[in-house]
Amino acid sequence: MLFEFAELYRRATGRPLVEVAHMELAEPTIVQAVARCAAAGASRVIVAPYFLSRGRHVQHDIPELVAAAAAAHPGVECVIAEPIGIDSLMAQLIENRVAAAEVAAAATAGAGAAAAPATAAH
Repeated sequence: MLFEFAELYRRATGRPLVEVAHMELAEPTIVQAVARCAAAGASRVIVAPYFLSRGRHVQHDIPELVAAAAAAHPGVECVIAEPIGIDSLMAQLIENRVAAAEVAAAATAGAGAAAAPATAAH
């Protein structure tokens, strides 16, 4: 899914160089992704955490990994963007999913009486 999102992001923004990196357990790593950007001629790499909040990974783990990547490529400035966070666009996205679920539930229920919708976020 991360690769698909990166392709969507590249097409939506027109940014010519978008690389995927995993923080742990999978490749490409952050160090590998920064290396690919450097090899493509980037002088600045923006690392955009695909996380909702500023938890431990965003506050500690990612900065350490990005520092290691920057040390390996002294001519490349590495900057970490804020995580996705609380944003009205996220609220709209969740509402789109809730509305779609309501439509699907109504279609499944057919002509049965519709209950008032309730929403719970986790």
